Amino acid sequence: MNNNLTDNDINNIIEKKVENKVNSMLNILNTEKKNKNKMIHEYTIHELYKNTMQFLIDVINDMSDFLSINHINETNEEYRKKLFNIFLSNDRKLYFGIILIFLSLILYFIDGIST
Repeated sequence: MNNNLTDNDINNIIEKKVENKVNSMLNILNTEKKNKNKMIHEYTIHELYKNTMQFLIDVINDMSDFLSINHINETNEEYRKKLFNIFLSNDRKLYFGIILIFLSLILYFIDGIST
């Protein structure tokens, strides 16, 4: 490496590295935004499976946090809103619907077998 670098050269190198890092972070954020605006038919089966499993993990974590809090001073309406928000926030509606469909199919087949 060249030991004759000036302060201006060092600043330029640092600026380029920081600019590259910022641009790479912006690219990652832009691809995440594009993924969130997908219609259901644009998802692959693997993405639906992976996101549904992540949904289940997130709901279990959120429910454990929710149940560990003392809700004595809240009204029933506030309590229900917080509870429904865990399952029905904007990015979770699709995966909640997928879980409901699977549960209904399981119950249908159990009912069909038992009669």
